[in-house]
Amino acid sequence: MRTEESKTASTILYSLLIFLTFIKVEARNYKQVCSSSSCGEINNISYPFRLRGDPSGCGDPDYELSCVNNKTILEIFPGKYYVKNISYEDQVLRLVDVNFANANRSCSLPSGSVENTDGFVTDFRFKGVLDSLGSRFRFVKCSRNISSLQEAANHTTVPCLTRNGSYVYAVYDGEYSYYNPQPSCSVVSLAPVDLLHDINYKFPSYEAVMELLEAGFFVGWSLECRDCSLAGKSCVVKSWDKPLTYICERENKELTRSQGNLIIAGIVVGGLIALLVIIGILVFFVRKYRTRRNASSSTEKN
Repeated sequence: MRTEESKTASTILYSLLIFLTFIKVEARNYKQVCSSSSCGEINNISYPFRLRGDPSGCGDPDYELSCVNNKTILEIFPGKYYVKNISYEDQVLRLVDVNFANANRSCSLPSGSVENTDGFVTDFRFKGVLDSLGSRFRFVKCSRNISSLQEAANHTTVPCLTRNGSYVYAVYDGEYSYYNPQPSCSVVSLAPVDLLHDINYKFPSYEAVMELLEAGFFVGWSLECRDCSLAGKSCVVKSWDKPLTYICERENKELTRSQGNLIIAGIVVGGLIALLVIIGILVFFVRKYRTRRNASSSTEKN
């Protein structure tokens, strides 16, 4: 009787253990169903983006947006940008620097530089490929007035920032990213903009500069490229079908000096071994030939 009760209890405990294990596995695989969030004119905030204050399981923390005064803001250190559009098919955002979105055109430099001086986005979250080409304005600060110089023909004076013997210019790159400042000047900030072929970037007016800055720019995002960057690798496009997919590029590691020496030593040792084998084979055949020759000579004498 006790044996049957023990078997029954063991069966119940075993079944309970299996049930709890199943529940645990299902809990791990469960993904919280999140409805899209909205803020102002952006009403489709969904994965990988999340709005600050959304449930913890919604969206990726690296792509968190904030809603301030009914405007969606993305922070790309150290700058802040209004989000004007999110395209999940193209995996791109349209952003406008908060310092240039004011209808009154507040006089200030960009809140931050999204790109480096070579025109590449520095934030590892936004390494996606864009369909359209972009350009940039370089804000240049000079200790003297260079407006009359022929080499500075594409420098547009920023009137509200030019004062007290300090001259600030906006330089439109157009299709080029290389810029060599004048001896008395230095680049203080960059602001990405769309590449427009109909703008006279040799002599842009200040109004044209502000219109381009207020229109904003595109950045592409990719979770795969984000993960590749965190792993210390670059990423490449795997499929051009939209939405684009990326993979980490294989590393071409350079050999260290010790590794190179080991390879050279291995080649030398291998060559010596091969040479000894060849010599051994030659000696074998020479001896065999001499043995046959001696045997033949002995036969002829007899």
